[in-house]
Amino acid sequence: MKTTIFFIKLSITTSFFAQTVGSGMTDIDGNLYNTVIIGTQEWVSENLNVSKYNDGTIIPEVTDPAAWANLTTGAWCYYNNDPANGLIYGKLYNYYAVAGVHDTIAATPNKVLAPIGFHVPTDTNWTTLSDYLGGFNVAGGALKEIGTAYWMSPNTGATNSSGFTGLSDGFCWYYGSFGGMGLYANWWSSTLHTNVSTNTESVWIRHLDHDNAAVTKNAALKGWGFSVRLLKDTLFSDSPSNIETTEAKPIHIYPNPATDNVVIDLGGLSTSGNWNYTITNSLCQEIKKGEISTQKIVINTNDISGKGLYFIKIIDDSGNYFITKKVQFN
Repeated sequence: MKTTIFFIKLSITTSFFAQTVGSGMTDIDGNLYNTVIIGTQEWVSENLNVSKYNDGTIIPEVTDPAAWANLTTGAWCYYNNDPANGLIYGKLYNYYAVAGVHDTIAATPNKVLAPIGFHVPTDTNWTTLSDYLGGFNVAGGALKEIGTAYWMSPNTGATNSSGFTGLSDGFCWYYGSFGGMGLYANWWSSTLHTNVSTNTESVWIRHLDHDNAAVTKNAALKGWGFSVRLLKDTLFSDSPSNIETTEAKPIHIYPNPATDNVVIDLGGLSTSGNWNYTITNSLCQEIKKGEISTQKIVINTNDISGKGLYFIKIIDDSGNYFITKKVQFN
């Protein structure tokens, strides 16, 4: 009898928040990133360092302060315009790059910054993370890299117990100057905020500080240059069944543990045609594939030989990615 179980490799940690290793991410430039599963979320544990949107469209580097101050389209820079900082801290992006605004024509569809399967976190995504780590007052410590190599003393409360590995990467002011390295870390969300008193639009961000353990929520102008941390679309359930879903896309792959079969249930999603699944091994070799033409199908796994880690991926007939679930075949 073949058993299929959800596979998680536990990281050794003395923290209450025992993080697990994720499956990683690759951007369109070929940069490889580590990921970490924190609660129900899989976060990239490094700042984004990509120079293109995910369809290959170039995001321009802007180094002139006056030019940066007048931008209404996407751009990036290195802290102090020094490429050496990019190797450690990634790029700083204005919000227009986060939103995929690549030209000044309002009717032009926006591009997408994140690779397929990932997204810039919403304000709610950030709150979910901080809630899991104990709330705003203490979650910053769980997110910060320990020590003073990348933070100024005292780096209060830093444990990096989440595996998020936040570095004090500084920022680019909306008028093009730089500041804050060693003192602060800031990351964009994708959620806009309107000040009803002034009728001005800004963006929610998350902020860490070297001298306290909090993570704070602030509203920033779109022209600031902040780091980007991406989040995987897939969620990991804390329930005993470990059903895994995609945000706003309730696809279930279960049971866990399973015996000879794996069930794919599209939940409330409707198939406009045949969807497809593929099962690949850890070497990215395709082992099995098939169609999903009904709301629920049962996949027999007895014909898959060999133990180890496998991935079940679901796409629709237009090639749109929905979910990948990791399973261990024993």
